[in-house]
Amino acid sequence: MDLLYDIQHLECTYNGTEPVLLIDDIQIKKNRLYFLVGASGIGKSTFIETLGLMNSTIGASSDPVIFSGQNGSISLQEIWQQGEEKLSQFRKDSFSFIFQNTNLMPHYTSGENMVLTALLDGMSYDDALSLVKEKMAQVNLDPEIFDKNIQNVSGGQRQRLAFVRAFITNYQVLFGDEPTGNLDPLTAKSLIRMLKEEIKNANKTCIIVSHDIDLALEFGDEILWFEQKKKQDAKFGYLCKDQTLVNTDDAWLLAGNTIDNPAAFLESKFIVE
Repeated sequence: MDLLYDIQHLECTYNGTEPVLLIDDIQIKKNRLYFLVGASGIGKSTFIETLGLMNSTIGASSDPVIFSGQNGSISLQEIWQQGEEKLSQFRKDSFSFIFQNTNLMPHYTSGENMVLTALLDGMSYDDALSLVKEKMAQVNLDPEIFDKNIQNVSGGQRQRLAFVRAFITNYQVLFGDEPTGNLDPLTAKSLIRMLKEEIKNANKTCIIVSHDIDLALEFGDEILWFEQKKKQDAKFGYLCKDQTLVNTDDAWLLAGNTIDNPAAFLESKFIVE
């Protein structure tokens, strides 16, 4: 089994407060598309913030969270201890992100927003431009918007621009936080289908937070669902290896057993007290 992340015991906390998320014994494998599902506020976004080194959320009592990338294995805790410059470089070399709010730069053109990430990776402008236009065609973006200010393109176009920007970076893991939340179902399917082809062909991994169960069941290799737990008066999100559905193409399996109605099964996991 080719592991990307090995997590034995992870407590996620903000500013040293009580844990908001507890993860026990989860392995994220390479070259797979993961969907994270569950009720709002249960810790899904915190999970990808932690794995993507976006926020220092690893609690002091956590075991080492091991990331096995192209340069060997290292704990996320060790990366945080190396200082901001090395942390930023590691993040840039390893991860790419797509968010529901796109995080595009408002005073740049659409083209500048997309090309800039490739330039920061060391690509020549001509090569970056060629790659961006190729990806724009794949996501059905009109070439005319390349020179438009980002404030003058629609929300759906911005979302597709964000996909292009994420695809052209030199990442090992692509994180998505509701990346299709502002799109119609057909466009969402088209983009996730393209994303899956992208990571499979390039031997990369993608981890997506989503409330769209149908999308997860159609394209996911594995689905992790988050539950709410209580300890005394505190509530927190919880995830362990038993909360994993695995797609075998013929069926969805839970601990080796077939789930006859995976949609209904997952819908039941969105209910919290």
